[in-house]
Amino acid sequence: MAWMLIVSGWILDLLSILWIMLILLDILFSWITTAGKPPGPVQYGLTKTAALPVDLLRRTMPTVYREMDFAPWLTILLLILMRTFIFRAMIYWGMLHRPAG
Repeated sequence: MAWMLIVSGWILDLLSILWIMLILLDILFSWITTAGKPPGPVQYGLTKTAALPVDLLRRTMPTVYREMDFAPWLTILLLILMRTFIFRAMIYWGMLHRPAG
């Protein structure tokens, strides 16, 4: 049981880092690319992958204020908080409860 907590904590920690990076890259690409140009396959795949947790937050609560969408930034904040307080706690809890030897 302890090893399962440690491994799942590390996997969730790495996935949260990956999703934070994907969301930041999506924001960066949206600032750089022009509006008239259609997105390429890399940008399209990046947008679809990064939009999974962002869309979940958009469906849960209103995130638009004065035509500014705060959903990506709130998602990054929630992922950082979950990474810090939940996923790391899973790792430490598993380390405390693993058998000696």
